[in-house]
Amino acid sequence: MRFETRYTYDFIQRFVSSERRRILEVGCGTGELAARLSTDGYTVVAIDSNGDSIAAARRLGVDARVATWPDFASGQFDAVLFTRSLHHIHPLRESIRHAAESLVDGGLIIVEDFAYESTDEKTLRWFTSAIHFLEAAGLLSVGDEFLNKVLSKTETLKAWRENHEAELHTAAEIETQLEKVFGRVIRENVAYYFRYIANTITATEKRNAILQALAEQEETLATDSSIVALGRRFVVGALNKS
Repeated sequence: MRFETRYTYDFIQRFVSSERRRILEVGCGTGELAARLSTDGYTVVAIDSNGDSIAAARRLGVDARVATWPDFASGQFDAVLFTRSLHHIHPLRESIRHAAESLVDGGLIIVEDFAYESTDEKTLRWFTSAIHFLEAAGLLSVGDEFLNKVLSKTETLKAWRENHEAELHTAAEIETQLEKVFGRVIRENVAYYFRYIANTITATEKRNAILQALAEQEETLATDSSIVALGRRFVVGALNKS
């Protein structure tokens, strides 16, 4: 399993119990997470708006369907997963309400996303330094236009802001809407920057180790407030009821 998938999988496993078996993943991509959950015995329905991604997910044996949220219904689920997709989905409040209506009693909404609005110069200096180090070591091939802009010393934060579209929801907006529908929200700040280089690593045999090391460094530096962690995770539903 690729590190970035395992990073999400380990998070999901902390909240989805063995008694709760039916899962909907919104924004499944090529289906690696859904396939692993299916292997574990969960009944997973996975949706994505990209037909090529759905075809790839089906090749892994996933019950994957081309669909957009919130214009999708397929019964009730024990958990609805938004795996780095909710920041794209409009309208936000209706999307969360529809997810809530799609849960069985005691079900959960589990969100993995990012707080692009939290990025500052100090954090981007760390990220660009990490990229330069890996590139100098011959471990990365940086041909991505966005990463090249970020690597510019004078245009770093500007490039970051320009690359993240105005219509994306901020993590703060997502949390606010979850709170309005469910009340208390379980929130975690986690690593995320490693995902930007996942497709640029040239040393494939070291790929997972490189991504893990970068994720661990982000977590460590964020813990002592040297940088701001980019990832955000939210869990709402039965676990939040007092």
